[in-house]
Amino acid sequence: MKINIVFINASQNRSGTTSRMGQNYLNGRKYQQINLVDYKIYQINQSYSDDQFDEVFAKLQQADWIILGTPAYWHYMSGYLKTFIERIGQSKDFNTLAGKKISVFIQGTDPTDAIKPVTDVIARFASVANMNFVDIQEQFIN
Repeated sequence: MKINIVFINASQNRSGTTSRMGQNYLNGRKYQQINLVDYKIYQINQSYSDDQFDEVFAKLQQADWIILGTPAYWHYMSGYLKTFIERIGQSKDFNTLAGKKISVFIQGTDPTDAIKPVTDVIARFASVANMNFVDIQEQFIN
């Protein structure tokens, strides 16, 4: 089944502020929400039989647009998102994301110091993966 939009909620809270902001932004659009907290995705070079990275990655391969939402933890993206991005970059199927759109938004009490570094990393990731970075962050600042 083709999924047009996948929203990755990289918060520890399944229905917290990051989730609500993504839902508000995507209001009226069909999308699938993936809460990274619900999956066991281990660090690079760790191999465990219950790792679920491939399951989540397969959903990204079916999408046209991937939207990443993360809270600002310690002035950067969540550990869930960082680990996930690192695992994608190490995947043998990394090139299957080429041509897809990718966006990120960062939220928090005052995420302003995290916005540029996180957005820069995702934009660079998109460039390396031959994806199309769509900057939507400004729509979340208000």
